[in-house]
Amino acid sequence: MSSQAAPVRNYFMSRLPARDRHALPVKLHGRRIYVFPTRQGFIFFAMLGTLLFGSVNHNNNLGFILTFLLGSMALVSIFHTYLNISGLTLISARAKPVFAGQQAVFEIIVKTPGFTRQALSFYFPGGKRTILNLRQNSRLTVAVSHNTEKRGLLMPGILYISTTYPLGLFRSWSTILIDTSCLVYPKPLPGPIISEPGQQNEDNEGETGGAGVEDFSGLETYQRGDPLQHISWKTYSRGQGLYTKKFEGQQGKTIYFNPDTLAGMNLEMKLSRLCFMILKAEAIQIPYGLKLGNHVIPPGAGGPHKRQCLRELALAGRNG
Repeated sequence: MSSQAAPVRNYFMSRLPARDRHALPVKLHGRRIYVFPTRQGFIFFAMLGTLLFGSVNHNNNLGFILTFLLGSMALVSIFHTYLNISGLTLISARAKPVFAGQQAVFEIIVKTPGFTRQALSFYFPGGKRTILNLRQNSRLTVAVSHNTEKRGLLMPGILYISTTYPLGLFRSWSTILIDTSCLVYPKPLPGPIISEPGQQNEDNEGETGGAGVEDFSGLETYQRGDPLQHISWKTYSRGQGLYTKKFEGQQGKTIYFNPDTLAGMNLEMKLSRLCFMILKAEAIQIPYGLKLGNHVIPPGAGGPHKRQCLRELALAGRNG
């Protein structure tokens, strides 16, 4: 959309009644669809008016024919622009969790009845546009991105669907309230892993040899099930066999991550540091727990445990 036409459209959009903003699923038709000339459309009609004025002034029949021919084409294009959106049905939307600063991608299932739809644009305000064609009688997933700046539960709000097909003289659009959310984790902040020991560590203080965090202790023959990221590929490339890097450090069976152990940081920085620690501990397969105030997640490992801990970090101190 041109910068000149955008304020006009935004003026009308801000005055849409609340009943026109429904959650999914929803079908686009009738009063949900709006049509307005584009910048090129205004220029076209100005030229058309000039051509008509010249034809009248000089009584030029060829000019009259050209004026009415172009005017008829523009009039017909209004209906094609409107029909390019009309009938689309948005079934549902979902998004996978992301880290703050990444693009949240909302996957929207769209049903296209009848004929093929050309050059449709899907976007959230301020976000990148997704422009594509939708095949006739199809049910497709449209991926629409949304910027993320901070952790929490991202509510994308209004989705815009627009098109200027076929001539670019008119823009047809509709707005749909996307009733879904995307979980945004804190942005990982690199640094050393700092944890507080669990009860088992306190009972066995001074023991070593566990799967530690930072200290490399040597190489051992690879065993089935060892983490791939710990394989010494340099040794393998020399033809010396397959070995796994071993680490020593704090006993890793019942360590806990707690923001209270991080001094000199605000809450957001602490959560970002904890996010990095969780990802690092998961990568090197150290069981870990999480303490956030009175809420305690017991030690564990694996995808579900990691997602549970990251979710708690994303929603820490926030309602909903």
